Amino acid sequence: MRACYPARSMASGQDVLADFERASRREWLLTDGLGGLACGTASGAPTRRAHALFAAASPGGALTTLVLRCEEKLALGGAMHELSSSFVNGRARAGAFAQLEAWECEPWPRWRWRFGDAVIERAFRPIDGHAALLATWRLVAGGPARLSVAPLLTARAPWALLREQPEFRGAAQGIPGRVRLETLAERPALTLWHNGLFVPGRGWAHGLTYPLDFASEDDGTAPECGEDAFLPGWVQAALAQPGDALHLVFSTEEGLFRALATEGMLGTPPARTLNGCVAALDGVRRDRRAHWRRAAFAGADLTARQAAAAHGGGSPLARRPEPLLEPDDPVVGAAVTRLGETLTRRGGRLTFAPRLPGEAERGADTLRAAAALVTLRAFEPARQIALGALEFLDEGLVPERFEPGDGAPRYGDPSASLWLVHLVDLIARRGSAAPGSDAFLRDAAWPALEGVLQHLRAGSRHGVRCDADGLLWSGEGGAASAHAGVNALWYHALVAMAQLGKLLGRRENAAFYLAWAHELHRRYVDAFWDERTGALFECVTPGGRRRGLSPAQLLAVALPPALLPAANAQRLLATVERELLTAHGLRAAPEEAAADPSWLGVWAAAALRARGRDAAVRADLERRLAVAAEAAPLSALTAAELLRGWLEECDRAEAAAAR
Repeated sequence: MRACYPARSMASGQDVLADFERASRREWLLTDGLGGLACGTASGAPTRRAHALFAAASPGGALTTLVLRCEEKLALGGAMHELSSSFVNGRARAGAFAQLEAWECEPWPRWRWRFGDAVIERAFRPIDGHAALLATWRLVAGGPARLSVAPLLTARAPWALLREQPEFRGAAQGIPGRVRLETLAERPALTLWHNGLFVPGRGWAHGLTYPLDFASEDDGTAPECGEDAFLPGWVQAALAQPGDALHLVFSTEEGLFRALATEGMLGTPPARTLNGCVAALDGVRRDRRAHWRRAAFAGADLTARQAAAAHGGGSPLARRPEPLLEPDDPVVGAAVTRLGETLTRRGGRLTFAPRLPGEAERGADTLRAAAALVTLRAFEPARQIALGALEFLDEGLVPERFEPGDGAPRYGDPSASLWLVHLVDLIARRGSAAPGSDAFLRDAAWPALEGVLQHLRAGSRHGVRCDADGLLWSGEGGAASAHAGVNALWYHALVAMAQLGKLLGRRENAAFYLAWAHELHRRYVDAFWDERTGALFECVTPGGRRRGLSPAQLLAVALPPALLPAANAQRLLATVERELLTAHGLRAAPEEAAADPSWLGVWAAAALRARGRDAAVRADLERRLAVAAEAAPLSALTAAELLRGWLEECDRAEAAAAR
């Protein structure tokens, strides 16, 4: 698993720990690289049914929440302290939150409590490439103390709720340091390794509630309904002096430590105690994370140099030997952490983990986010994501989404197919010197993308087709429409295919796609421009053009070459900023309250293309992007868009050099 959170470390945590409610809104996420997840809050109290300490993925990608959280009791100086927090029957049970003096996200989620002279720390962290989670409680100062920890088991889908049932099996077998925990017949078993004393039991925690979940027509549940979790027993340990620790390792892999030893992750020779194994695994994760960060910053610095040269007047910056990026760059650090540590496999393909367990993976979002890997010069994972999308092509369509349960693809919106063309174009142009680039484009991507465009032109599933004017439509009957944002992507895909054809020496194909793009360019303004509102019509329907405003309209300006004349582009940008732009992102529509920061990169590109690259525009963009990077939690798409806007649009290299 990999800790996923903005890079800013909460060393003191006081801005989060000021009150329990605020801490319960601050979320963290871990992924194991195999589709498994763990997530929770800074307070430690689950606020969504999707929050889980350990959720394992099946080979097909289906998630099972196995460990909801742990009950933790600390006996110290004759007093008993409950460390764990939760919501029970709709009320907060804050545990020892008042004694929580620090919470940190980096290099993994950590909590630190102080009771007089005694300090105890809890940490959750990952084992990359394995369905496993490490949890440690360490006495930092004071003592002696005695700690008792009990996992709460649920064995359900992330969006479901468990009720008490006698079929829950509990502890099936155990030897010193290891116990096998059976759940339900159709759910995986759990193996727990520990360095304490396991005391078996059979109990249930009742009335667990999740205040951020709301009633819906789909499942008929509400937060006050509550759920039950099974308690199979307690792991107890004496913490006699500072440095003593209790370790728990949860996994669905019964042979986990044999596999880790074979992979060399436990040292040479392999550690023989759980303490030694945990120390070795922590070192491996730190090394891997540091390697990714160094490589990503080096790639980001190269992109910044190229941007400085391309934007004019930056040649001296591009040639200077010192790095253009600062090590503590607020946007690059957050984005590098999020992108590298949300990469995961699902059903054998590489993708990005969703923000929460149980959320559907959206094809367009994954492919948009993968473009930032090209920004970091991480060409191999970018190619793997593109190849994974190519495997699921069906009549020219990339899946609109993958279901969270079984990972089944669902088709409809053509946007994912168009973002795939965009991604392949970036990989081909910027990664032409990377190993395997020629074969990827010539043998895999180009033939498939030609099929995509021909299917979209001739007609595909779900009413996806081109009309006589070259506009791309989707939907059946009265629900059919041609959206302004989708057609901006469509135009860019045609231009990108012309460029890819030139790279491969296919001049006739390139000329065909370029002529096709020119025809769409001539038609676009007539079809979509709304003079009255100073924006685009949101879509064209069989009944006529429909007004509306969305961030996707900015794609007509942000993606080069721009579709709109300069005057129209400036008016559209002003309208979007007036109606949609907030301090935290762009609203989906003027009447919406929530703002999405993932459109800030598109807005930054549109602003600089429409208004020019003067210092005032860049300063405003830099300020907004930096503020957004401090927010949490970032999705992979938001991190990708902030990174791209920061490095490729805002001339960040010039600002760094000036300081």
